[in-house]
Amino acid sequence: MMTSEALETIGTMAVPLPPVHATMRCEDVDLRFQADPDLGALGVVENGRPVGLINRYDLITHLSRDYGRALYAKKPVSALMDRAPLIVDASISVDTLESLIADEHQSALLRGFIVTRNGRYYGVGTALSLLQLGMARSERRNRALDRARQQAEEASLSKTRFLANMSHELRTPLNAIIGFAEVIQKEMLGPMGNARYAEYVSDIHSSGQHLLSLINNILDMSKIESGSWRIQPEMTDPVEIMDASIRTFRERAEGRGVFMSMAVDARLFEGFVDRQALRQILLNLISNAVKFTPPGGRIEVGAQPLENGAFRIWVRDTGIGIAPEHIPVVLAPFGQVENDLTRQYEGTGLGLPLVKSLIEMHAGRFEIISVPGEGTTISAEFPPPPGLAAIGEPAAAMAALPGAASG
Repeated sequence: MMTSEALETIGTMAVPLPPVHATMRCEDVDLRFQADPDLGALGVVENGRPVGLINRYDLITHLSRDYGRALYAKKPVSALMDRAPLIVDASISVDTLESLIADEHQSALLRGFIVTRNGRYYGVGTALSLLQLGMARSERRNRALDRARQQAEEASLSKTRFLANMSHELRTPLNAIIGFAEVIQKEMLGPMGNARYAEYVSDIHSSGQHLLSLINNILDMSKIESGSWRIQPEMTDPVEIMDASIRTFRERAEGRGVFMSMAVDARLFEGFVDRQALRQILLNLISNAVKFTPPGGRIEVGAQPLENGAFRIWVRDTGIGIAPEHIPVVLAPFGQVENDLTRQYEGTGLGLPLVKSLIEMHAGRFEIISVPGEGTTISAEFPPPPGLAAIGEPAAAMAALPGAASG
């Protein structure tokens, strides 16, 4: 579909100047040019139809030569006019005109060109008029881009507000469902009386937990997009948060036959990080690792100190892995890879984008190394606190880390 700019015709930029007749004397044409310093060219016509173009500078050059005025002043302007100027109809597009000038009539930028309408003289065009048109087009394009950007921002803000409001509205009844399911599951008010009820309640509880997790991810992502999630880094014990995060998923992992372990460099004591953000990062990474690691697999959650008080965490699994071409997909909000291995797993596709956003809010570095069928290592490096002196020997700390490429 052609844009409005492509459909724009040169009739919008042609200057409808009164032409001169081919028999008009050069000295009279010179007076026309002297009366209007901005006038670059004039069309030469006979019976209303263009026969040539007289350029201001050609005329002045000829008249200023020795004996030039005496030689040419009384002659008709047809003696000096360009007899083969570029002549274009007012209905052609500006893009077509630009192509004509660039490909066949470069001199038209200096000499000008004639614009006709239905074969009769209409006006002249010059480099100045083309420049003015280009500036006007750029201004219109910039205004259109500004409007589009504003509309996109408003749409994004509306979407974010909708997601946040819906997430809040859904979390309240979900928490009640999960709470009542736990009461029934633990038989706090007496026995259920039928073994199948226990199975149903367990399904209700796990489904509610799953749905609540999805809603929390949507709410967290909407907070980040709207700028309402503000991180507050402080000196924190990462190992404490890692240990609590592992405990959250240990029962689920063991129920799937997946072994979990923690590998921490003994020199790591504190890191400069937002506690809530680090907890969210670890919960999402471990949840993904448990989800995509088959029975008999292993998950390692590790951490090590780096230079100047910076530190690094990682979650490594022996799961299904991610093909290199699919990594950009899983890092995009709501992006999920569809294949035989992943189709059986549920989720919104917000876990990794949320992790990446939280790490970038710390000015940290996020990395995925994965081999399909062998496993995935996802790591995050957090920068040092301002003014903290260098610690230990970072090279030795790096050497203590198992090879990330091993999957």
